[in-house]
Amino acid sequence: MDSSKPSKTKLKKEMEDLQNIGASLVALPKEVLIKFELPDSLRREVLEAKNIRQNGAKRRQLQFIGKIMRNIDVDPIRIQLEELKQPSATKVKLLHATESWRNKLLENEQSLKDFVSLYPTIDSSELELLISDCRGALSNKSKISYRKLFKIISIALQ
Repeated sequence: MDSSKPSKTKLKKEMEDLQNIGASLVALPKEVLIKFELPDSLRREVLEAKNIRQNGAKRRQLQFIGKIMRNIDVDPIRIQLEELKQPSATKVKLLHATESWRNKLLENEQSLKDFVSLYPTIDSSELELLISDCRGALSNKSKISYRKLFKIISIALQ
């Protein structure tokens, strides 16, 4: 047996890995996929696969995508997919800051004054209304207000 030639099992596993990467690309929304740095031929086939509804045809298209990927360097694509899976540090910081401000705003009145002084463009009357809704009894309205308050704070912090 020639040791320089990879085993059939190893080749098959590599092909399956490429198909899995292709399937991950197909699963992405078109807006995200457009931002990816992909060769034109691969991008065209991935977009085509998104339009295929039949399982057998989709499987064959994924195999074809895997075949295309054999001839390109897939490491940059893997890196881009990994970056999508893990939220960036700035997004995490923004989420934590938003949660912190929401909790402060619900705990005391002075926090509202501080927040409005830091972010003067924000509608303070809307914030007051949302805060009072959140402080009331737990209901659908308070849940909606809680999420809306988070969204408004998040937009202000960006």
